Amino acid sequence: MAVDGRRFFKRERPNFALQYLRISLTAGKEGTWVFKKIYKILEIPFIYRLAMLILVPGANRLLKPVYNKFFNLQLGKVLDVGCGPSSGTTLPPQGWIVGVDINESYVRSFTGGFLDQDPQLVLNPPADRRYLGYLSSADRLPFPDASFDEARSRSFFHHMSDPEAAAVIREMSRCIRPGGRIITFDVVWPRRAWTRPFAWLICRFDRGAYVRSESQTLKLFQETCPGHWTWERHTYSYTGLEYLWLQYEKK
Repeated sequence: MAVDGRRFFKRERPNFALQYLRISLTAGKEGTWVFKKIYKILEIPFIYRLAMLILVPGANRLLKPVYNKFFNLQLGKVLDVGCGPSSGTTLPPQGWIVGVDINESYVRSFTGGFLDQDPQLVLNPPADRRYLGYLSSADRLPFPDASFDEARSRSFFHHMSDPEAAAVIREMSRCIRPGGRIITFDVVWPRRAWTRPFAWLICRFDRGAYVRSESQTLKLFQETCPGHWTWERHTYSYTGLEYLWLQYEKK
């Protein structure tokens, strides 16, 4: 049986190139101190925001209608886990957003300079503030059970291994009241790397070492917190980055 060599190389060469690129990038990322320095610099809120403008162009425009869709009904107290230097979402009417992060400069930027100490404050927040912030690990949140109407996270879980992420998901569920909801979105790998090469490269060099596929992300959340999850997949950057939105209502 004759084999058409042109068809073979036309089909296989892109795969060989992709495998070589993947091996090269893995060695480059893990074998140099440069990335550690870059990641350290990104802990500065201003640098972080600048990096997001460069690497995630168009995010504000593309995310706005999605934020309006998911956050237009929020009321009461909202827990923002891994809040970063800014909420990035609309403020709930007649309510509060309580940010949690392990980076003190992020928390102070989030709240406008405040760093709250007493977790009981979330039960009766001050009337003259809408943003509260705490320095805390997300897998051991300091708040009482059922303290919040909503718990959310943005671009957070790809920084954690599956066991670490599962512990955070359980804490988010513990902290919301019955009838409350969890809303989260996180970056996912492109379905095909060669169709979104810039997105693939950004994911590969992201500070988070645990970027997951769509199926891996769904499995993690559904197995950790069984119940009715809904989800949508969207492009949120002109570089082709995609996120997976997940929503869960606590019974």
